[in-house]
Order: sequence, then structure tokens, then C-alpha cells
Amino acid sequence: MTFLGRALVRIAFALALLQIPAHAQSVADFYRGKSIDLDIGYSVGGGYDLYARLIARRLGGHIPGNPTIVPKNMEGAGSLRLANYLYAAAPNDGAVIGATSRGAAFDPLLGETGAVRRLEILLDRQRQ
Repeated sequence: MTFLGRALVRIAFALALLQIPAHAQSVADFYRGKSIDLDIGYSVGGGYDLYARLIARRLGGHIPGNPTIVPKNMEGAGSLRLANYLYAAAPNDGAVIGATSRGAAFDPLLGETGAVRRLEILLDRQRQ
């Protein structure tokens, strides 16, 4: 390797070490002043509705930035309508949380025809 080649390799290595890493916005800055929708998969006045509204009162204080939690009802098909909304149409930026039935996660595994086909797809969407 020539002198010029070695010098270029050293310069490239030095520049790689000097790169400034990108800093993401902190969680508190992201949620400060925002509201998070807590969608409830059942009608008003039921057990899941009461449970979700009790959680909504205190949840904002446990998230950095103290966002406002807004409970909203989306009843239908034993919270399957809400599960499909969360999968297909809800914003994927942390602004929507869903309170579905305990068994909603098992519907795709048990072959429920109206359910989201694969649980892995739901989990992959949450990781994005």
C-alpha cells in the first residue's frame, strides 16, 4: 500500500471516529403538552370501561411529560373492532393505547375468523 493509500485509510478512520451521534428527543419532551387516547373496547358503564377509566386518571402521571389521558369508547365485537382499529388505522406514534378484553390476544391464535390474522403482525407493528 502506498503512502497516499495509508494516509487516506487513516483519514477515513479518523472521520469515522469523529462522527457526532444523533440524539433523539427525550420521552418527557415528546409527551409534554400532548394527549394520549385510551380507546376502550366496550360500551360506557361496563366493567372494562370502569377499569380503563380508573387507569386513565393516574396513568398520565406515570409517563414522563405528564400527558393527558383521554378515554374513548369503541365498542363492538367483544373489543375485536378496537383491536383491528389499533392494528390497521391508529397512529403508530404512541398517541393511542387500547384496552381490549383479556382474550383478544388469543383470538388470532385460536383461529377466530374476524380477528387480525397473526399475532406476530400486531407485535411487529408495536416494535416499529
